Amino acid sequence: MSDLVFENVGIRYGSGRSAHEVVRGVSFTVPSGRTVGLVGESGSGKSTLARAVVGLHEPYTGRIRVGGTDVVGARGSAASVRRTVQMIFQDANSCLNPRMSIGASIEEALAVRGRSAGRDRAQRRSEVCALLEMVGLDPARAGDLPMQLSGGQRQRVAIARALAAEPRILLADEITSALDVSVQGTVLNLLMRVQQRLDLTVLFISHNLAVVRQLCEDVAVLKDGELVEAGPATEVIDHPQHPYTHELVRAVPRIGTPLFGDGAAI
Repeated sequence: MSDLVFENVGIRYGSGRSAHEVVRGVSFTVPSGRTVGLVGESGSGKSTLARAVVGLHEPYTGRIRVGGTDVVGARGSAASVRRTVQMIFQDANSCLNPRMSIGASIEEALAVRGRSAGRDRAQRRSEVCALLEMVGLDPARAGDLPMQLSGGQRQRVAIARALAAEPRILLADEITSALDVSVQGTVLNLLMRVQQRLDLTVLFISHNLAVVRQLCEDVAVLKDGELVEAGPATEVIDHPQHPYTHELVRAVPRIGTPLFGDGAAI
């Protein structure tokens, strides 16, 4: 079981009188093996909520459960459970050492789950090559530095690095917003294939409802740190009940051209 559950989660920045509450009483579930979209404007608390799952922010109220285990303040076995969650950031450069080859970066990530232990160099290289192939990159490029790759290729490496840890849950935080429109679709299609192949649970963070409608089974809508609507993606987007969701839907560009793969319109 690899469901991700938020129960009355509240997160603050700062302390005392200067504290700023950025997430308030958020509760929703990302069911095992499904993709749930988390949408809202910039500053709505989407990324903050995701970062709390991996321990980059600590909630002051509520619980975050991964497969039934509370990972807030995780120690011991709970910390081990938390490592089954991997985050893919908006800017791939944030997780890639500019002086380290992409193959070495992926190999480094193998150690998170102990996959490098007891393996010789040839075996580790073989695993790196398999991961590069999984994300659509030529294994011959394992010796390249990040600066030698395009933005879309670097994001593929970031995905491969996340997969190296054998996660059960992926947090995809605006992973295409920094990419050219021409390559966004290929990265989104890659995420869909990986999710289906590995039966991953995915929290997909985005402000693009057109993408969320095609990629996600369910959607949760955040406004100023509060959950205002949640449910099946087609139902929420086609028949929004909250005025804020309605405004987000109205803001989706509609020019009738394919967004990716099967012809989603933007």
